[in-house]
Amino acid sequence: MSRLGCATVVALALAASACASAQARSEPGGPALASPVPPPHAIVPVEIVEEPAAPPAPPAPAPVLVRGASRRPPKPERATEKPVEKPDPAAVSAQPAAPPPAPPLQTTTDVEGMKTAIRKTMTQAKSDLDRAANLPLSPERRAQHDTARRFLQQADEALKMENLVFAEQLANKAATLAAALPQK
Repeated sequence: MSRLGCATVVALALAASACASAQARSEPGGPALASPVPPPHAIVPVEIVEEPAAPPAPPAPAPVLVRGASRRPPKPERATEKPVEKPDPAAVSAQPAAPPPAPPLQTTTDVEGMKTAIRKTMTQAKSDLDRAANLPLSPERRAQHDTARRFLQQADEALKMENLVFAEQLANKAATLAAALPQK
């Protein structure tokens, strides 16, 4: 056999072996799986209590027609309204007042230091906003200026309510916006 013939036989043998794949042969089916038993159900009977129906209203008397009378229907009677009872002032004052809201949870031991840092950030943001107010601002930058002012107002309110984390976040947002205004 020539070299070409040997190479062809080897190439065909490799090609045929490349198409073959190893497959595991096993018995189909295997053991059947048993499903678990469902848990017992406790059924509690529910009694539905129906409210007795209100007695039907007595039928209205039929109008009596008198000969020679006008054909207008009679005027309906006005329903008599009961006067609204005013609550007793002594009973109203005896009701307990709503408890005051709980103070916010403080996550730091240095509350005064945190308040000082927030006020310092707010002061810096205010000075940056005042500096930017004198500059000609585009409508987009004017909107950023107004947003920063609102952040400062909200931070001041949060600081008064002792919500230090929220006040710090708002003050930082205001300071970031205010610092970016003069740079553009």
